[in-house]
Amino acid sequence: MTHAYHVIANPNAAGGRVKRLLPQLREALDRHSVPYRMDLTERPGHAGELMAQGRADGARGLLVVGGDGTLHEGVSGLLRDGDGERAGGLAVLPVGTGNDFHRMVASDGSMESAIRDLLHGRVRRFDVGRVRWPGGEDVFVNLFGVGLDVAVLERRHTFRRLPGLLQYLAALAVSVVRFQPLSLDLTAETAEGALIERRVESLLAAVTVGPSVAGGIRLSPQARPDDGALDLFITDGLGVGGVVRHLPKVLRGTHRRIRGVHMHQVHRVRVAAADDVPLRFELDGELMPEAVPWLEVEIIPGVLPILEAV
Repeated sequence: MTHAYHVIANPNAAGGRVKRLLPQLREALDRHSVPYRMDLTERPGHAGELMAQGRADGARGLLVVGGDGTLHEGVSGLLRDGDGERAGGLAVLPVGTGNDFHRMVASDGSMESAIRDLLHGRVRRFDVGRVRWPGGEDVFVNLFGVGLDVAVLERRHTFRRLPGLLQYLAALAVSVVRFQPLSLDLTAETAEGALIERRVESLLAAVTVGPSVAGGIRLSPQARPDDGALDLFITDGLGVGGVVRHLPKVLRGTHRRIRGVHMHQVHRVRVAAADDVPLRFELDGELMPEAVPWLEVEIIPGVLPILEAV
């Protein structure tokens, strides 16, 4: 039997919710007479290996079941040593903590919708970000960040019983009290071709593909995943009091005029530690294991074929 579609599921996503959904998913795929192969991730990085295998096998479509971290791993594998063209389109069944990537997709997030996207969805080509640092590189499908978001991720597990956005907000409340701004040297090429160079004292520097992070915080409300640009959000001189005072505006995406917040559409960004303290960073809500002196971010436009409702 030819397995025209490849399903990749992370059974541990969302506290094991995916594992509990698998019998229902298999039943739904069989009901729709979908010829598929299903693989479950078994270790960190396995989603990338499985996605690359699906590409190599020439799968007509891929369905990722899990959260943003699972999708991050999978897309890293999909784009490794190629551009993903041979894999057909990618559909997403969002079962994670934040699910910010899926907020960019024109589908309702249900199982039936994900299957319809897989079988009948149109391809919409999303941008992806690429990050390089000394000795390594990776991609991100929605978020690169240094600063306060790293501290939040380090504490998020304490609140894992809370739903997505509340989990992040609880970790933020604990983290922001003690967090000290980072001294950063920032260089960016804007989408209009202008060059930005500045030293900042920043609580958060983030580059996004889409508008929301951390389960729905609208950090870059004007961002679009297929506009050929990344969106830079950075604070400079904004203290803890400012974060607390302006958080409601950030949640609503109405923070563009806040003093100490800078937002730009960019093609490239370089972030470097202005002191001798290496930078911890995160990609798509996953902490990266090493601290580095600098990071370079650039856009890979239109490289990710996403299947979504017609």
